[in-house]
Amino acid sequence: MKHFRTLIALLILFVSCNEIPSKEPTNTLGEIESDKTENSTDVSSEDVEASIEQLGGLFNTGEDGKGDNATLPEVEALQKLLEMSGMDDQGASEAFQELLTKDMSSSDMLTTEAILDMLEKSGVNREEMEKLISNPDSLAILAAEARKQREMDIKEKATLANKGKISKQQLKDKNTPTGVSLEEAILLVQAESGPDATMEKLKLIDSLAGTNVMEQMDLDDAQYVFNDVERKNEPKASPEEVNQIEQLRKLSGQLHSKKEGRELLAKLEKTERDITSGKLKASPRYQRAITHSKKTTKIFHSDIARKSKAAMKKFKQLNPDLYFGEEAGDTYIGSGFTKKAVYLPLGKLAFADKLIEVNHPKLLTKDSKNVLGEPDVIAGFDAEDITGIYSLGLAGDLTVQFLDNALTDVNGPDLYIFEIGAIEPTSLEISKDGKKWIKVGKIDGGVAEVDIAAFVEPGELFYYVRLKDLKEQSALPGADVDAIAAIGAAMRLNLDSKVLFGTGKSELKPEGIEALKELAKSISVLKRGNVIIEGHTDDVGSDETNRKLSLARAKSVSAQLKILIPSSNFRWKEIGLGESKPLVKNNSDVNRAKNRRVEVLVLPN
Repeated sequence: MKHFRTLIALLILFVSCNEIPSKEPTNTLGEIESDKTENSTDVSSEDVEASIEQLGGLFNTGEDGKGDNATLPEVEALQKLLEMSGMDDQGASEAFQELLTKDMSSSDMLTTEAILDMLEKSGVNREEMEKLISNPDSLAILAAEARKQREMDIKEKATLANKGKISKQQLKDKNTPTGVSLEEAILLVQAESGPDATMEKLKLIDSLAGTNVMEQMDLDDAQYVFNDVERKNEPKASPEEVNQIEQLRKLSGQLHSKKEGRELLAKLEKTERDITSGKLKASPRYQRAITHSKKTTKIFHSDIARKSKAAMKKFKQLNPDLYFGEEAGDTYIGSGFTKKAVYLPLGKLAFADKLIEVNHPKLLTKDSKNVLGEPDVIAGFDAEDITGIYSLGLAGDLTVQFLDNALTDVNGPDLYIFEIGAIEPTSLEISKDGKKWIKVGKIDGGVAEVDIAAFVEPGELFYYVRLKDLKEQSALPGADVDAIAAIGAAMRLNLDSKVLFGTGKSELKPEGIEALKELAKSISVLKRGNVIIEGHTDDVGSDETNRKLSLARAKSVSAQLKILIPSSNFRWKEIGLGESKPLVKNNSDVNRAKNRRVEVLVLPN
């Protein structure tokens, strides 16, 4: 009997010790209804009594049913008490198993020592258990304490369930002692003293509405309600603002270069200043979007700046004489998870300028010009939402030309293909004139950088690049190209002879000198380099005459540029090519005018 009372007392205490009241989350957005449903795992007194009654079999000796413990109803009752106590710790479960199978006395009675071992493994203090066992009234004491604790827990849950919960109806209801709804009172207080929740404001709101609801809330919950009411009643954003907000959301998280990030950040800061000064009227939603976009842009710009520094350092180590300075160069970020940084010594001048030819298997060529200029792809959630790219299509091809720069071999990569995702298998060819092509080979596997060293001679310049998809399926069929850049680039500038010289003359006209002043600004940005000035004519006149005239014009341009750019970091060379390298056929006056020109190339020195 003693063991029977002891086990019951310990089991009830065990239930009490392991019953931990759970506090439900109190966050609310202003219309959260209170959930007053009871926990389905609560222990009723009938359950406890029924289980204890079954447990009595464990203390009887000489009765049937002493077979497998796992099948005994007493064992099932004990496990039920364990479950009702909320105890699911593996250590406690093992302790029960050990108790039922090994710690039976010779008289088939449970020993006090075994019970204490079991409870100690379950996290119960052994000394406290020994004190309770020696107290004959421990069962009554424990039962009373368990009931009292349970009543307190139920009361606390009910309080927590109601505290901080305000329904939408409560907020709008004007059936208050003052006739002022809580929502109206909140708006009045916010208009007078700002959007932040304080205990003084909560009391004032209750005073205006004649209620005591708000002051019972904690400040975090109250702030949720404040924000919800404020946003629901604020002026709506205009359609133009909504469009700008969507654009800012995309741009701030998809920067393409260090310069772009810097420019966007400056624009956002200016907009913020204009709103603060009253120069720009903006809805609250638009103001929040500006603040959020500014934070996002700062994060991404900081990451780009870090990658840019590393990419520029690597490039300078490979090509110390090709670094034209920070004003000329820029770092661009590729697409995909890696966001690879690519440093281009000529910055935006490094990108393809003109679309020569495009062939698509389904004639979808409308977006083909997206491959020109700097990267500008903006990705969406779906493939159809992507803008700023052109998909070659399966087996489609694309030919582009560099007008203000040229592709040349340098140490390391020379060409970079900006594509969405991994580079799909694509054939790459390069050409000097768009007629004779050199097949560089296949690029794929995410390798967007191309080194042309094995296919060209040192110093050779190439102005054309052709890409052809090799029939690999993707979300957007065909290679999905955003931009094409010459990493090892040479600046190429073209001047119309009509602007510079009179017919058959080599002396510069006044307007020609003005044109060279603008040209000098572009060259000066590079800080250093080899400047090659080529003179070209049409086919009118003899070859010798045209060669001499073209050389004289090249020297006139070179002399003037040396005056405008006195730096010793540039080396100069003049070449007269006459009619030997026409841009187009000399079969019309318009075409002959195009062939009469002076070209300026700036190469690494």
